[in-house]
Amino acid sequence: MLRTLLLVSFVALIGFTSCEKTITKTACFTFSKNSIKMGDTVYLFNCSEGYQSAVWYLPNGIIDSNRNSFFTPTFSGPNPVLLRVGNYAFTDTIGAVKILTVEP
Repeated sequence: MLRTLLLVSFVALIGFTSCEKTITKTACFTFSKNSIKMGDTVYLFNCSEGYQSAVWYLPNGIIDSNRNSFFTPTFSGPNPVLLRVGNYAFTDTIGAVKILTVEP
């Protein structure tokens, strides 16, 4: 009886320790301004959830790994911004893209 109880306890312990909590990732960001002109600095605020690392791909060619970022547009028209978030190894990622239209 004691052996059976120990075996059941051991199996239950292994079952509980092997369960992983599923964390849902969302990629989200906002701009500091909606109306941008050439020469203005645009601040980017990361509102993503469930991630460990972030990488920004900015229209001026800069790649930034800070939580939040900024850039100064170097050309008018559409300026795409991409944010990728994921785990530390970046083997599980999700992204968000927004287009910021810059006035001359």
